[in-house]
Amino acid sequence: MIELNTPLEMIEKTANLIENVRKQQKLQQKELALKADIPLPTYKQFIYHKKISFENIIKLFMALRMFDNLNGLVKVQEYKTLDDIKMEEKLPKRIDK
Repeated sequence: MIELNTPLEMIEKTANLIENVRKQQKLQQKELALKADIPLPTYKQFIYHKKISFENIIKLFMALRMFDNLNGLVKVQEYKTLDDIKMEEKLPKRIDK
């Protein structure tokens, strides 16, 4: 079943996931922020106000060793058939308006 979420809902889920993993790893917020190389106020802004850059989310995933989550973000489409490969070759390199 496909579950559709708003961007804010996805950020909230991400914040909850990161907080839960942080607690499981017995890290304080300031320890995680230091490990991820982000300022503590930036981390708190993410947790409490859901504001963060994509780069800092990646840093948090890496600091918590959540590599499966990162791979899911940048999943590359795999080709199933020869026709799929042929269609890829036909895609335009640039799209002019």
